[in-house]
Amino acid sequence: MYSRTALAAVAALTVLPTANAAFVYVSSARSVDLTSFGSTVDSDSTAATGSWYGSASGVTSSFNALITQGSELASNEMTFVGAAQLDVFGSSALVGTSRADVTFLSDSTESITWITNLWRDASGGGNSASISLMVTNVATGSVLLAFAGPALGSGSFDVAAGSTYRVQLVATATGASAGDALSNYNLGFFSTVPAPGAIALLGLAALVARRRR
Repeated sequence: MYSRTALAAVAALTVLPTANAAFVYVSSARSVDLTSFGSTVDSDSTAATGSWYGSASGVTSSFNALITQGSELASNEMTFVGAAQLDVFGSSALVGTSRADVTFLSDSTESITWITNLWRDASGGGNSASISLMVTNVATGSVLLAFAGPALGSGSFDVAAGSTYRVQLVATATGASAGDALSNYNLGFFSTVPAPGAIALLGLAALVARRRR
């Protein structure tokens, strides 16, 4: 399945050893859900930290849907891989969402390295896909990183010791008629420099997802 292949790719992202632990988690909400005509078909969620894999799915004569997330909230890295994927065969009212909302306190002043690969695509009348990522300073409201729509790249942003930050990720696919919708993501935040090849692995995970369609 796409989700496990992509999760394996992100699991291969390693960071160089460090004595610092940049991420002290204040709160975490990770979830996947699928609704049809406003009613929940399937869902999964966690408020814990650490590793988590969640999926929500549904198969009927009208649609085939799979919503996933594999993520890791560790002391020196946060990684997320997931997708909202809908194949619709007729008139429907489907919404699939994979999301993460994480707040953390930085225990040191340093630069956080980020790598991201976000993608969305849809076909058929009334079908759509959206994806967004935002990192903000909770106290000041300033935006450190923001994407809405397809994005591939890497960079860094600075965090200050004792300050609190919020990471918000939402991938949504909506199906209304025959066609499909896909929104998928592969991204990571690291308090140390990722090992060589990390960006390539993220790109490979996304390529596998798109070919699966």
